[in-house]
Amino acid sequence: MEKVEVTPQRKELAKMFADMGLNTGAEIGVERGEFAEVLCKANPKLKLYCIDAWKAYKGYRDHTNQTKLNSFYEKTKETLAPYDVEIIKAWSMEAVDKFKDGSLDFVYIDANHDFGHVAEDIYRWSKKVRSGGIVSGHDYVKRRSSIECQVKDVVDAWCYTYKLEPHFTDDSFHSWWYINP
Repeated sequence: MEKVEVTPQRKELAKMFADMGLNTGAEIGVERGEFAEVLCKANPKLKLYCIDAWKAYKGYRDHTNQTKLNSFYEKTKETLAPYDVEIIKAWSMEAVDKFKDGSLDFVYIDANHDFGHVAEDIYRWSKKVRSGGIVSGHDYVKRRSSIECQVKDVVDAWCYTYKLEPHFTDDSFHSWWYINP
């Protein structure tokens, strides 16, 4: 199984979250648990909710299959076993209702990258983040390999509409974040 490198810039983002005292968070779209582990290593006090359906479906990552996603789920459980994580095997919009508004210090969104899904994730999950917490995510790009990403369009529109100041990592698949009002 290929290992995805977590760039130093994403590692710095995880450290920034820890330095800010963001001790309760959720990652939406976990895949193999690699960035979740980076978050947990950066902050030993972190309680992290890892949300992913690990389900193949037409129109999203058609290059993968259910067998591969099952192996990602097993790898996630193995990788994150030493940490204070709760793995929630569910679609993002099913899991969001399990959290009270303002109950999280941060959310990191890295799930389906099409416009509708990104917009719904930001809209629904930002309510779960307390004021002064961080709403963030991955792939602030137009394209990742053969996959079109509409994250940039949604984040730009969201931040413009709500007069939020977005920030970005300086790596090839930019992470983005803003302070929740």
